[in-house]
This record gives sequence, structure tokens and C-alpha cells, in this order.
Amino acid sequence: MELAWGEDFAALADVSKSVFTRYSPLEDRSNNVPFADQIAQFAELGWLQLGDPTGADADSPSLGTIAGVFVEMGRALAGTPLLDLTTARDAALLIGTEKAAAIAERIGGGEAVVIPAFPSADWGSVVSYENGVLRGTALAVGYADRADSFLVHATGTESVVAVVNSAAARIEAMPNMGECPMFAVTFDDVPVADDAVLARGADADRAALVAEQRADVLRAAQVYGAGLRLLDITVLYAQQRHQFGGAIGRFQAVQYLCTDIAIAAHLTSAHARSAAGAIDAGIDPQPYLGLMRRQAAKAALQIVHSAHEVHAGIGYMVESNVHLFTGAAKRWQYDFGSAARNDAEIVSALDRIYTGA
Repeated sequence: MELAWGEDFAALADVSKSVFTRYSPLEDRSNNVPFADQIAQFAELGWLQLGDPTGADADSPSLGTIAGVFVEMGRALAGTPLLDLTTARDAALLIGTEKAAAIAERIGGGEAVVIPAFPSADWGSVVSYENGVLRGTALAVGYADRADSFLVHATGTESVVAVVNSAAARIEAMPNMGECPMFAVTFDDVPVADDAVLARGADADRAALVAEQRADVLRAAQVYGAGLRLLDITVLYAQQRHQFGGAIGRFQAVQYLCTDIAIAAHLTSAHARSAAGAIDAGIDPQPYLGLMRRQAAKAALQIVHSAHEVHAGIGYMVESNVHLFTGAAKRWQYDFGSAARNDAEIVSALDRIYTGA
């Protein structure tokens, strides 16, 4: 498989770079673009309707192309709901019913803020659906306080994907070192009408799974972009910081640390391109995704560790941008899941491939 981003990746990335500069805390810590303005700009740019996860639209940009936006989003460390909205829209399109398609259209037009509440075992959360009632908590849900409604994937006596008004859920902030907008969304015996259930059984599971797989690729693209920006910051510091009669960048130990950042970032890019290519080609992406998640989680840790080694104590100062990457990296580590889970998925996927199961 050719390890390449999509055909229009570079063009989309160029536009995204100028947009996300406006949102970047690396440029201005006081940047606080109103949420409604973010949604409006993304809708105007067409970014809320990028890609067709069903593959029905041959003219739709590939996942490898869409990644260009998210590389630049990661490079700027821009905090936006773009990935959450993209994931919810993907899941709705994959369900394919008339009602789900209408929800996807409203998300794409910036008319509705529908946030996915897909519980993750790595976060220790679960939502069950039994006898038309939702129970449980989805953890680390981004921008839940801004949601009009949630797209909930629940399991139990039956798997469902349902759209639930945000007023029916209990939303609690989850304070974190990265100051990410994370929330616990709890459903305390919330009744769900039949017409709010968009998919059931295998159809529900598949829609949530594929939407999450695509989201993981775009999240890995963010890690890649963050690694590139952190490499630039660290190399510049190594050139400007003088000690023992010259720039610290002349020492091999410092050069090795900068190289570690570059290697971690580019390996993440390679795995993300591989996973995106598999998804776009309709190949079973699970082994590629497992390897990508494992590498991206490792890279998120490695890039900040190496950067802090070069910057030493100043990297922890509020005035330094390095510590901003530390908080984002910790969130990414959790999102990609444990190494044990990813290893198990890789082994399972390879077993299916080689046994033809």
C-alpha cells in the first residue's frame, strides 16, 4: 500500500494553517474565538461536511485528504469541536436512514451541535440500553456543555445509536491538566422514544465503530502536526540557548532528543497514512489502526518528554509553550487506549486475515 496522504492534502492543509492560527494558544494565549463563530466558520469552509464515510460519493475527499485539516489543527494546538462534529456526522451518514441523513445534513450546515457520546472501555465508561431506557455514563465527552443533542452508542439487551436531547442528560465537567473541554455525560434512566433510535444491533455497532476508526486517524494526524510544531520550537530553542560557550544544539545529546521528536512524529504520520489508505480502499483497517494507535499514544508521550529534556526547567514555566503540548498529549494517550488493548486488536485482526475468518 502506498503511504501517501490524499490527493488534495497539501492544498487543504495550506488553507487550514491560516485558519487555525486564529485559534492557536501558541500564537496568543488570550485567543478565545466564540464557539458559535467557530461553527459558522467551519460550516462556511465546508469542513463540517468533508468526506463520505459510506464511499457512495466518488467525488468526496478521501480520509487521507481530510487529514490535512487535522494536521494543522494539531500543529496549532487549536481547541475546536471539529473532530467531535465530524465523528457524529460520519456515524449518522453510515446509519443511512432518512432521519440519520437529516441529522448529518444539519451538522454539516452548522445548524446543530450534535456531539457523539460513545463510551470507551479505556475511560472506564459504559451506557446501557434496556427496555427503551438509557443508563450509565460516557466519560471524556468533548464540548458536551455546548451540545444541542448527543449521538449515543449504547449496549445492553440490544445495541443502539440514538439521538438524545442534551437537556435529558446530566453534564459534569472533568477538570484536567490540559484544560481540555471534557465532560462526564450521565443518563439517569432516560427514556428514548422509538423514533429517536437511529440504528439497532449490528448496524448501530458498525456505524459507531467506523466513525470512531475514522476519528482515530484524524486524531493521529493531530499528533503528527503537534510533533512537527514542537520539533520547530525545540530546534529553535536549541539554536538560541547558549551554555558552556555556545548553543546547546551543538551537543549530540540535544541533537538526539530533537531527532527523537522527529522520528516519533513521522512514524505516527506513516501509520496514520497507512490506516487512512486501508479505510479509503475498503481493506480491513484493524491491524493498521492498532499499530497506528499504539504508535500515536507512544509518540504523544515521547515528543513532550524529549522537548522537556531540551528545554529543562523553562519548559514547565507558564510563559513557555512546551507545557501546552504536555496537557494535549496526555489526553491523546488516553484516547488512543492502552498498549495491551491495541496489541490484542492487532493480533486478533492478523489472525482473521491469515485464517480467513
